[in-house]
Amino acid sequence: MNANLTSLFWKGFSVSSCSEMTSDTLLIRLQPLTSRPPCCRGCHRSTLHIHDTSLRRVRERELLNWKVWLDVPVRRLRCSSCGIMTEKIDWLPERQRYTATLSAWVESLVRLLPIKHVASLTGLHWHTIKNIDYRRMLREVREPQRHTLRRLMMDEFALFKGHRYATVV
Repeated sequence: MNANLTSLFWKGFSVSSCSEMTSDTLLIRLQPLTSRPPCCRGCHRSTLHIHDTSLRRVRERELLNWKVWLDVPVRRLRCSSCGIMTEKIDWLPERQRYTATLSAWVESLVRLLPIKHVASLTGLHWHTIKNIDYRRMLREVREPQRHTLRRLMMDEFALFKGHRYATVV
């Protein structure tokens, strides 16, 4: 078993350096492990033909009182069956700037708190949290069978006597 603690967090990567961006923000630079060949996102086959590499800065879940940012080298691969594809990184959702760990943490917070409170707690934008919650609801909430529905009721009401409204279906 690998005794390196960082191998538990970012599968397939190791920490190359760590620096303090601000007094409460930490930047961790990762490098891919040479022992694991990159895997194609399309067909999930390993390939050694690397087309190019770009550095992606992603947000990770907070560590103690530190906001954590990761610099991850993401490789584009020349796959024999799929063409040029981005490598599959298990803990990094496709085309996102945050990790799966941060996404799971936000999902658990949104179940308990309003989106505005989660945004101020995590430092993420309101729309980012809304998108994470939307994808969670698509996964968990199934559309009802329409032939079993008898009535559909809807109500709209004002919040705080202003121009903010809520709709209940």
